[in-house]
Amino acid sequence: MTQPPKGAEELAYALITPYSLHKSRTGGIIARLLWANVKLVAARMYAPRPGSGFVEEYCDAIYDPGARHIPLRYQKMIIEYILKNFGKPNVRGISNRLVALVFRGPNAAHEIAEAAGHISQHVQGDNVRGTFGDFLREDSQNLAQDPAYRDRMTLLDKYRALREVELEPSRNDLFEPAVLTGTAPEINEAHLKLFRRRAYSDGGLVLDALGGLDSPTTETSMVVLKPESFRNRNPLPGNLIDFFARSGMFITGMKVMELGVERAREFYGLKLPQFREQLKGMVADRARRIVERAQMLAQEAVERLGADPDVALRPANALAAAKKVEDLYGGEPAPGEVKPHVVARLFELLGERLADLQPAETLYEELAEELKELNARAEFDQLIRYMTGKDPATGEPLQPGEETRCMAILYSGRDALSVIRKRLKELREVYGQDVLKNRAHASDPEEDPLKEMAVLGMPTAPQGESKPCDVDKVVTEFYGPP
Repeated sequence: MTQPPKGAEELAYALITPYSLHKSRTGGIIARLLWANVKLVAARMYAPRPGSGFVEEYCDAIYDPGARHIPLRYQKMIIEYILKNFGKPNVRGISNRLVALVFRGPNAAHEIAEAAGHISQHVQGDNVRGTFGDFLREDSQNLAQDPAYRDRMTLLDKYRALREVELEPSRNDLFEPAVLTGTAPEINEAHLKLFRRRAYSDGGLVLDALGGLDSPTTETSMVVLKPESFRNRNPLPGNLIDFFARSGMFITGMKVMELGVERAREFYGLKLPQFREQLKGMVADRARRIVERAQMLAQEAVERLGADPDVALRPANALAAAKKVEDLYGGEPAPGEVKPHVVARLFELLGERLADLQPAETLYEELAEELKELNARAEFDQLIRYMTGKDPATGEPLQPGEETRCMAILYSGRDALSVIRKRLKELREVYGQDVLKNRAHASDPEEDPLKEMAVLGMPTAPQGESKPCDVDKVVTEFYGPP
């Protein structure tokens, strides 16, 4: 296979190891990888089944007797590591969950290999393996020849009660690469095609790979990391995953996607009833402020400009003055504020119903009830625009080229729905900007989590996972069908 020209688009991958997942290092690793000058385009969980062929095929794809890209010594270390850790049972007695992250961009193989770092005993904190991996080798034989070492070890003799205690032979090597990746485009192609072949037999929802989670209280919740966190080589998605890791829940599924308008409408459709009731108070408040401003402007006209009170304090005239100020200084409303066309309708209704500038509170309540649907739809459309980057009416991109990727993550564990929802509220306090740009969505136990998962085609959906999954789709689009 010929090498692609420098700067050509490539696919590359990083496979987060079972031990890294076990130690909740996933978020930190993803944050480091997102610094690379490539785009995350797919993510999928795997847990190789006994006898499925995944482990053997992966080792076959690594083995290269000609050592064109990886020295034989390191090939043996990696293959031995895979054989010991990727199956179940494994040497560490933990779940054999894996996360495959797929990246696309110019020179992606080099970018991800550099971000992952080299297998080395020299610690470098600027790459994934330097921070999250381990490669330690004891050198007891050479140390035994050093007088300073021998003198130090004789101190054991002073602890008499320990002389008869026998310890198991120490392990001489510790090798934990944290992530595995390909070092050249042709290696990545072979490995990614394997991930496509095994996407459904060994990937998707990996809850069964976790022992001890068969309790009746075990639930699965879904978190969706929102688009603004994926812009400008931002490591924030990894930080958010790290934040959720402190809930004690287990990652059991993962997917990268871009929402279209129709799917976003279906996904957030459950929010419309909530918007109607939760946001109608904003309409009442906005109407109240309009009347208060109209009254203030009318009084200023009388007191400072000498206007005729009978004319200035007439509701229609006062409202007209308030409307002029609104048109001049209203500006673009922030998320969660009443939208301009709803404000315009408020002015119309107030013009029809306002008998004086000190109306009863019931007027505001009636306006809020009457306009709650219009207001909820306006907020809903803003949410659709934000999540998809498209005009809800036409489906056309608002800013071509703007990043609109999301990442959906499944978390499983005891009472996961309420635990993750609580963690979400804490996360928004730290990372949220406003009611729209609040970084993440999480399943609400009071709504329909399974329906949400079904809309996004997650493997927990009652009717099963939608196909092709993101890894299958991305690999096929780039390399062609199997």
